[in-house]
This record gives sequence, structure tokens and C-alpha cells, in this order.
Amino acid sequence: MKAYLPQAEMHDLIVELRSLSLGVGTFTWSFERLQELTGKAADKAVEIRKETLAAQ
Repeated sequence: MKAYLPQAEMHDLIVELRSLSLGVGTFTWSFERLQELTGKAADKAVEIRKETLAAQ
């Protein structure tokens, strides 16, 4: 099976895969391309950056 996911959404993938496969599931990944960040993910990145700058 092949799927394309944003890297930001992959952090929980291994946990869910192992849960669904009774601990034996695996996956491999490779970088495909850069793409503009939009929507909620972009808003979250901007907010994190603002908080980082405010803390300095």
C-alpha cells in the first residue's frame, strides 16, 4: 500500500499501525516534495512562531 501524508501527521502513525496490527505492523517513509502549508496547520505554525518570538 502507498499513501502520501504530511510529515506533521506522521507522528501518531506508528502508534496506530501497531495498535491495529497487534504490534507487528511496520512502515517506511521517504521525502516526496515540499508543499505550501495551509489551513489549520499553517495557523498553528504561525502561532507557535509568535509564542517563540514573544518568549525571547
